[in-house]
Amino acid sequence: MFSFAFGTLFFIISCVDNNNNDAKGPRSAILTDTLVSENEHYAITSDTTIILNGDTVDVLFPDGSIKGQILVLPGWNYYRRKCCNESSFCFAALKRGYVLVLPEMGKSLYASAVYPETRKEWADFPQLKWITDTLITYLQKHAGLFSPDQSNYIFGISTGGRGVALIVEHTGTLFKAAAALSGDYDQTKLPTDNLVTGFYGNYTDFKMRWEGEDNPLLNASKVFVPFYLGHGLTDNVVPVEQTRMFYNELKRINTNLSHVLMLKEQYGHSYKYWDSETDAVLKFFEKNR
Repeated sequence: MFSFAFGTLFFIISCVDNNNNDAKGPRSAILTDTLVSENEHYAITSDTTIILNGDTVDVLFPDGSIKGQILVLPGWNYYRRKCCNESSFCFAALKRGYVLVLPEMGKSLYASAVYPETRKEWADFPQLKWITDTLITYLQKHAGLFSPDQSNYIFGISTGGRGVALIVEHTGTLFKAAAALSGDYDQTKLPTDNLVTGFYGNYTDFKMRWEGEDNPLLNASKVFVPFYLGHGLTDNVVPVEQTRMFYNELKRINTNLSHVLMLKEQYGHSYKYWDSETDAVLKFFEKNR
């Protein structure tokens, strides 16, 4: 028998696949007979995989006491654990006592809606409201994670950096601090970008989509938490100016928040760069506990 919560069908899976690098490939997880009903509250205490509406989320726990939790957002079509496999971020965060939540986002632009112009093969991936309304709500009610009174943080790379900004702008002060690396924050400055045009349609015809709630820079007044923003100066995928502009706008709007901008020479759009920022990002989270 299946149980439902918030109109969402979900399962708890007791073992996770650490090695699959395909965003939508097969997984060797084992489905248990554990079903969580709407009226039950389970505090997850060990490594677990959750499936919400067919979308997969890994929850990783440190060995010792818990200091806080970090929502980790992958880049475009990156396997949810790629940051664990190709950088030291997961190891370092777990060692410091953080619970990690790693959703499979696939080809997501972290958008607030899907449009008729959105490429069909991208339309079924989870987007912004799946995170804010489904994932976070589920974790709060059934896993004991991401309650407003806890030490919550959010981290993302590449398109996931854009996701960090959009989620923070839609969640008030739920997170104590945010970190985004190599992200894009004002798509109007990238009017021929294939991902943005493939999702929203072209800029000329759909300016409201490009300039509306899905534009992090134009909604910077909705940011109420400190940001760590980083970018490699030799990035040939996302222009470094995207990070500079977002940082400058955040500082202009609210000088009381301790935002940080870190631009590094000789680094591009790669895990070599993102790994180099691990210690600084985690120290920034510690500072904002």
